[in-house]
Formats: sequence, C-alpha cells, structure tokens
Amino acid sequence: MPAEGRPLAARLAGLPIPHVLLSSFQVSPVDLAQHANEFPLVIYFYPGGSSSPDDGHDGPMMDAAQHRAFRDHHPDFVAHECRAIGISSQSEQAQQKSAGTIGISHLLLTDPELQLAQELELPTFTVDGKSWYQRLTLVASHGTIDKAFYPVPSAARSAAQAIAWMQVHGI
Repeated sequence: MPAEGRPLAARLAGLPIPHVLLSSFQVSPVDLAQHANEFPLVIYFYPGGSSSPDDGHDGPMMDAAQHRAFRDHHPDFVAHECRAIGISSQSEQAQQKSAGTIGISHLLLTDPELQLAQELELPTFTVDGKSWYQRLTLVASHGTIDKAFYPVPSAARSAAQAIAWMQVHGI
C-alpha cells in the first residue's frame, strides 16, 4: 500500500526524527533529531491555544490534563531513561505560563511554523487563520519513531499509554 494510503500511525513508524531547531523558554534552541539520538523520547503534540475539532471547546482543559499526566509520570520516564517533550505551535510565553501554572518540569518546545508537521506530514487544524497541532504522541529511540499514537483517545491517559507501550517493547 502506498505511504499516503496508510494510516498515520503506521506511516510514521520507522521514520527518522527530522533535524528541526525548535525554541523553548526553558533552554536554548533544541535540534530535535540530535536530542532523539541521545536518548529515547516520548513527544506529545498538543494544540496549545485553540480548541481542536477532536476536543471541542475543552481544548485548553485537555492540554492541562495532558501536561499534568506527563508531569505525574516523570518518574516512569526516568525509569525508562526516557525524556518527555511537549510540542505545540503556541508561543514560548504561553508555554511558560502553562508550565508555571501546572508545574511542568519536562521540556516544552514551540513550533510556530509547524516545521515538524511539514517534515512528517503531521495532522493540524486551522482556526481563524492560525494553524495548530492535533493531539499525537510519538515514542522514539535511536533517532527513529518507534510508535505513533493517533488519534489520542484520552489526553489524560496519553503518558500512561506511551509508558505501557515502552514496557511491552523493552524501551
């Protein structure tokens, strides 16, 4: 079956994490591919500024639930020698506000130009002329995507879902 006819999750598995430079209020810009080559990553994409079609009007609440889930599962990620990263197209200032309010210690990166969406053909949506990421979770090791979870049925359970998958697959 051609790549464009395969489901998104199946199409992404096996692809390398692309070299994109993303900024953060927490650290200097990060080359995501280099980061993915250094240690396993769980990358979660979230709208971060608008309600997605999947979340309805509860988008910001779902973002907060997802951030808390990744924050609360931090010890599990450490046990797997893995790093969690949240990515959205929202501004660094908005991410900083969320991180402070929720107490996020993991890395949040901003991709306002949706570079990763373009490189990997990730799902986005547009509201009032601004584009946002749809919820998606990637597990990557050795610089390659091992698993993609899409759609994300529960923002609050996406961290646990990724950890369970890593346990079963020895990552």
